[in-house]
Amino acid sequence: MAKILFCHPMFLSKSPDEQAAGSPYFPLGLLYLAGYVREQGHEVAMFDATFAEDESAFGEALRREAPDVVGISALLPTREMALTLAQMAHEDGAIVIMGGPDPTKSPAAYAACSQVDVVVHHEGEQTITVLLDLFDSGALSTRALLNEPGVALRHEGEIVVNQPRPPIENLDSMPMPARDLVDVNRYLNVWQEMNGYSSLTISTSRGCPYGCEWCTEAVHGNGFRQRSPESVAAEMKMLKETYQIDRLRVVDDVDGISREWLEDWAETAEKMDAVIPFEALNELERQDIPLLDVRDSL
Repeated sequence: MAKILFCHPMFLSKSPDEQAAGSPYFPLGLLYLAGYVREQGHEVAMFDATFAEDESAFGEALRREAPDVVGISALLPTREMALTLAQMAHEDGAIVIMGGPDPTKSPAAYAACSQVDVVVHHEGEQTITVLLDLFDSGALSTRALLNEPGVALRHEGEIVVNQPRPPIENLDSMPMPARDLVDVNRYLNVWQEMNGYSSLTISTSRGCPYGCEWCTEAVHGNGFRQRSPESVAAEMKMLKETYQIDRLRVVDDVDGISREWLEDWAETAEKMDAVIPFEALNELERQDIPLLDVRDSL
């Protein structure tokens, strides 16, 4: 089976702003991809640049792991570094896949880069699995991908951007993020040193129903999907017992859609002895009234 090396290209050593923020969280999205692809039978490794000194660490990972495919996730602030690492992987002979928020927003721009073989835009688990399956069968080619949802690529001098793949509806069917592929304890120690408590991330949903202009091309789209309270509470219990963390950070695109879900979540977590103090990406200021549909006013 194909071996893929996932790459998180954010070096703390090269980002004074991230250092000052004191909040290095591991790349949960990539670890979801890794867990899913691994469950499909492919070999998976991870290069996490967070605590690496410079690009030479990625070169060492390429030599150590010898991947068939390298999957690099990019944000706008990491675009330049992501493309630098893509060039290294390309020169090493790997097939290079780019994905994440920035390639989802600008798939044609990434597909135009000579060191990038395929861009995976929007939700990537199923699309990357298709690519790896095609690689295993010897059928991974530009022609095979011309009608494949969720990809962008070069073909006969043109850039082809296909429609997004329909997202995974049943989030409870997803395997847990492959946290074993990163040094979780190092993250926890840094959090403890810089903030006085330890913290890990968790995702309870995907997507946002509001369609605000600034994130119309969000990775998970504008169809809101929520995990069951039981699934989230079970993951909380595992994190609590495995890592003895002080807090959780919920990294959903939007919080508090359903009051009923929140109440069920709290009740379930209490029953399972899984309660952990949590915070969200943004300050929670929910009032006890129905949330408004603001799509037409933004």
